[in-house]
Parts: sequence; C-alpha cells; structure tokens
Amino acid sequence: MKTFPKLNRRIVVLAMGIALAVVSTVNLSFTHANLPGKFWAQLGISEVRGTENIRKSFIEGYLYSYGAAAAKKVAAGDRVAVANDVMAYAKSYVASSEFQDAYRQAREQQKPTPPAPAKTKEEVQAAQIATIEKSIEETEKSMKGLSADMQASMKDVIKMFNEQLEDFKNPESQMLKYMVDGEKYTYQATLQTYETDLAAWQKSYPESYQVMIKSRLEKFLSVTADVDYSASLHDEYGLKKFTNAAYEKKPDEWKMAYRAGKPVVDAAREFAATWVKELR
Repeated sequence: MKTFPKLNRRIVVLAMGIALAVVSTVNLSFTHANLPGKFWAQLGISEVRGTENIRKSFIEGYLYSYGAAAAKKVAAGDRVAVANDVMAYAKSYVASSEFQDAYRQAREQQKPTPPAPAKTKEEVQAAQIATIEKSIEETEKSMKGLSADMQASMKDVIKMFNEQLEDFKNPESQMLKYMVDGEKYTYQATLQTYETDLAAWQKSYPESYQVMIKSRLEKFLSVTADVDYSASLHDEYGLKKFTNAAYEKKPDEWKMAYRAGKPVVDAAREFAATWVKELR
C-alpha cells in the first residue's frame, strides 16, 4: 500500500515564498514567459528550470531550489519589482492547462491504495496446506543421497510436517483459527492506516487545484503575520543566529521573510491576500 507522506514536513509557501527566496538571496526563483531576457540573466536560471521548480513546489508541497545562482545579486531596490513579476508569473502559470494536468496526474499518483481484503478461513487453510505439502515434497527430495543417520532425522521432520498438515485439514484447528484472527487484525490495522492516509491525501491534494493553492497562500499569510523585522542577530560558530532564541524555532518561511525584508513581504502578502479573495 502506498504510504502518504507525513504532513509535518515543511509546507511550501508557493509563489509568495518563491518570491521571498529570490529576493532574500536564497538560490531559487521562478520565471515568467513574458519577462525580458535581462531578467533571466539576473536570476541565472532558464525558463525551463524555473517552470519545473515552480511546478514541483506547488504540487509536491516543498520549496524546490535549483539554479538561479545569480538571484542573490538582485539589487535591493529591484527586489519588490522582481517579487511582483515572479508572483504574477506563478499566478498565470497555475491557471494553465499544463499545470492543471500535471497536478491531476501527481494527485492520482499520490493517492493511497486500499488494502487487499483479509483472506477468508478457506483461503488461509488452502494456502497453509499447499505450503506444507510443498515442504514435504522438497524435504523428501533432499533426503536422496544422504546418510542413513541423516535420513532418519529427516523422517522426523517429515513426520512433523504431516502432523501439521492433518491439523490444518481440520476446519476446527486452533492454529487455523489463530491465523484467521491474525489475518483480520492485520487487515483492520492496515485499513485504519489507509483511512488516515486517505484523509491526509484529500487535504494535501484536494480535487480542485484552486483549493490547494488557496490553502498554500493562507499558510503563507499565517506564517508571515508576525515577522519581527527588527530582530537582532549574533554570530555563533560562524553562523548567524537570532538573539531571541524563540525565533530560532520559527518556521523556515518566517526566517525567509525576515531575510527578504518588510517591503518585499508586504508586497507578497498584499498579492497573496488579493489572490485568496479571488479563489473564494
């Protein structure tokens, strides 16, 4: 049975997070087909790679970053404009049939597979009888060429197999009952896991791609609602750490917004809020 990915993994913030990543020196950006060539050069990423990144980020729920080696060089004064262009492209791209077809395909691939029904008493019985009969046959073949002492010990094994065989041929066998009960227990446990996975799948991969997009945008708005842009940092073993230890526990998207800065995040939040209203 296909196992659905755990929901506690990092949730991507879609176009908004993508824009923040571009302007906060993270090596990630997505592109718009109508943007001028110099914009591509600024980001250091091809249209093909940018489109693939944004498609994966939206559909799979992770923030994919590949390429855009020059993104961190975007001038501070240009960052809001770059963010707006990126977000405009993202909104345009997810409305395309190409993206929607890719989403439907990915959704179906991620759909959990229901467990096979529990075997009936008759099926368990037939399977055990067949297994034991095969073991007897193979043991008898292996006895050929063995010493008399070895053959004598192997006969004891065959005798044991025959006793098991007779037991399983009895419909009232206690061992058979245990195995049937175990089959039912395993099925129920597997069914419960399937139902949990199915609910998670339906939440993360709703039938409507617009519902999925809306949930991602709302997540972005929630995560970035309380960013402290005045938070101070300090060096710790060569790394920048928040002076306020509580901020180190914030989601990656919160920290990304901090790096991007208030002007860019405000623009992204405004864009996201407007987009959410359009999806209602």
